Amino acid sequence: MKNTIVLLSFCLCILSCNKPKEKSDFEATSEFYEMMIEKNDIAKLNQFFTNMPKGGDIHHHYTGSIYAETYLNWVKQKDWRIDSCSLKIITDKTKAETCKLLTVDEVIENTMLYRQLLELWSDLDFGNHNHSEQPPDLQFFNTFGYFGAVSDEYMDVGLNILKERAINENVSYIETMLSAVGVSSEDYFSVDNNFNALLRKAKTQQEVDNILKDIDSIYFNNKSFDEEIVEFVDKFTKDHNGIDTENFTMRFQSYGVRVLEPLQVYTDLLSAYVAATKSPLLVGVNIVAPENNHTALKDYTLHMQMFNYLKRKHPDVNRALHAGELTSGMVRPKNLLFHINQALDIAQAQRIGHGVDLPYEKDSYELLSKLKDQSAIEINLTSNKFILGVEGREHPYLIYSSFEVPLVISTDDSGVSRNNLSNEYMLLASTYKPSYEKIKEYVYNSIHYSFMNENDKKKSLNTLNEQFLEFEHKIAEQLRH
Repeated sequence: MKNTIVLLSFCLCILSCNKPKEKSDFEATSEFYEMMIEKNDIAKLNQFFTNMPKGGDIHHHYTGSIYAETYLNWVKQKDWRIDSCSLKIITDKTKAETCKLLTVDEVIENTMLYRQLLELWSDLDFGNHNHSEQPPDLQFFNTFGYFGAVSDEYMDVGLNILKERAINENVSYIETMLSAVGVSSEDYFSVDNNFNALLRKAKTQQEVDNILKDIDSIYFNNKSFDEEIVEFVDKFTKDHNGIDTENFTMRFQSYGVRVLEPLQVYTDLLSAYVAATKSPLLVGVNIVAPENNHTALKDYTLHMQMFNYLKRKHPDVNRALHAGELTSGMVRPKNLLFHINQALDIAQAQRIGHGVDLPYEKDSYELLSKLKDQSAIEINLTSNKFILGVEGREHPYLIYSSFEVPLVISTDDSGVSRNNLSNEYMLLASTYKPSYEKIKEYVYNSIHYSFMNENDKKKSLNTLNEQFLEFEHKIAEQLRH
């Protein structure tokens, strides 16, 4: 009897030892992801990433993230008109025009005209069929000139649209480039002031500093300057009311527009920095507009010196800069050598938006080492493909990833590009085939490298942990059945 028990125990032990260990939810999800990658199953990848928690979208513009159809709804609410020739918004319907002014309903009822409007107000169907096309970068940036008149009219509604869209695709944090503060240098300086010329003549950081101090004194000694900033802060604070919830957070950036004259660019940046000191909702300052613009190229180093000066004046204000949104042939070779370098070394950017010209930058290997320790790169695949024509193996994603530079995946202008964050992850996965573990790293980076305060980050990370546990368990359960 005793021998029988021992033999039975031995057999049970063998059966138990030979029983395959059940995979963890993470392992099962990772294997499922690898299978989709191997088969290049785009539909399943889209489904997977739509359901996957994605943390944050920390590089996107408010005006470019609202869809053209929504802007049309707002034009209708304002009872404005559309010029039947230019398809631009006309705010004064009594204005005499050579072309007929149409209501929004009249535009929509004319199928061809409506389609033409969508193709001008966004990137819809660009390259998908033969029609009169302008260069893709112009097509992209020109869209803002069509819907710009209405883009700020219902910002509270627009922010809630972005929130709802984010929640629907499992995004729990968005950091939106909202707008410039709106202070005009012309209201404070005479037309014949010489600050633009002085700034462009300055050769050193010290010379730039001295000029900016003089500009500061004029602004800070004028009560209207502070009043304009307070008005801006009050406006976005009101628009933000009710946005944050237990599992969702929205914060803002303001910016300077790099295609303007130096005095106005500095006015934008200074007012943005001061606004950021007045509200915890405004978490960073950026610089925007086409980097290949003539003025933007001419004044690039000067703009970085402005950031350097303001960083020393306001060390607690965060800096994310569009830099290196350029490629070979778009500009002269000399303009590809230094943009990311200067954004990092002079402006001391904590995050770099785009960073596409990396392969052409001077001392790029040294630059990668600095980026790894000092900054994160915001990857915008759809935007880079459309505006720059850079995709696949031409994109520096593989360089950044091989050097372990921190990366975050973002949308840029999802309303213009007609995409979303889930699609950006699908493009990343299907093109470069990173591991599921690496995908999760990028998701967590979007919180780690966000400009939220530490308490909000901790809360968002806890939410993200819970969301991934639930997501991976759901995937694993589907596979087991």
